[in-house]
Amino acid sequence: MKRTSLSALHEARGAHWVEHHGWEIPACYSRLEEEYHALQEGVGLIDLSHRTRLRVTGRDRRTWLHGQVTQEINKLPDWRATYAAILNPQGHMVSDLRVFAVPDALLLDAPAGLATPLAEYLERFLIMERAEIEDLTDSWSLLSLQGPQSPYALGAVLGDSVTHLKMGDVAQHTCQDEPVLVSRITHCGEDGFDLFVPAAKAAVLWAELCQPRVEFAVHSVGRAALNLRRLEAGIPWWGEELGPSLVPLEARLDHAISLTKGCYVGQEIIARIDARGHVNNLMAGFFVHGDTLPPRGTEIHHNGRKVGKVATALDSLRLERPIALGFLRRELHEPGTRVQALAPAGVVELEVTPLPFVPHDYPHDA
Repeated sequence: MKRTSLSALHEARGAHWVEHHGWEIPACYSRLEEEYHALQEGVGLIDLSHRTRLRVTGRDRRTWLHGQVTQEINKLPDWRATYAAILNPQGHMVSDLRVFAVPDALLLDAPAGLATPLAEYLERFLIMERAEIEDLTDSWSLLSLQGPQSPYALGAVLGDSVTHLKMGDVAQHTCQDEPVLVSRITHCGEDGFDLFVPAAKAAVLWAELCQPRVEFAVHSVGRAALNLRRLEAGIPWWGEELGPSLVPLEARLDHAISLTKGCYVGQEIIARIDARGHVNNLMAGFFVHGDTLPPRGTEIHHNGRKVGKVATALDSLRLERPIALGFLRRELHEPGTRVQALAPAGVVELEVTPLPFVPHDYPHDA
């Protein structure tokens, strides 16, 4: 079981660990309510170094990657990031990912737990192109500040200029003479920043960010609180809602797809769906009636017919009731529609509700 380079720091902070696709990562450090409150009202610091980080260099890096992902890469400006997906020829997802464009490279951030390591998968499609893929997962760490006070926390360490970044902007900074690549990114519907830093210096940056300050405190946050807050925001995650049997439009990932770019793997399927106007199954939000949380994969029925499945169900702290994300036949998406989850503990009543459960709270035009 792997751990990130910050595992000793997490141990010192009292982390409780959870297994995640071959990694042990912090589930929590303190009470769930405290870490959730930091994300919603303050600022939480999260170690995302278990995720896959790749650097693509070479003269043909843009044109090559443009043909592999669903989003526009050829016209992506330097110092900008975009969210995209990699598809197979049948239009099913291989991975979702973020692409960060800097003058000499493209950085890729993708989830852990892919069926084939992403670098190995992409290497298959490098034939005559002048491009090279380097795996940075072990040599670079990925930290994330999430929450409404994250601009002030980051500004206190890297300077006020970071507070002026727009969502998706990328900037190069230094911390104690070490490079730090910063991008304004949300992972849970709150304001936030991702920080790429050499693994050997990640603990130094973590300590700098957590320095006690009168105006605010930076709290260490584990997967449990981040998972709950992103569920409330209706953001699908790989290994939870997203997976290799899914077409991205079924998970409402329209924002990850350019319908005007050139050819890419899986484009024909996406174009066919666009021409048809919709997918038959679509990610839905549910209020869960009662105290039973239906487990992942629980079948959803309506009038005796299977019409979907549950992906993730948790107790919402903000709404003070259980909620779930899952997939449902499009014709049943009218808010208030009642369906039944056939959980092992018995039938659980679900009520369709619009997404997100809790509105996103970040500066769309920052």
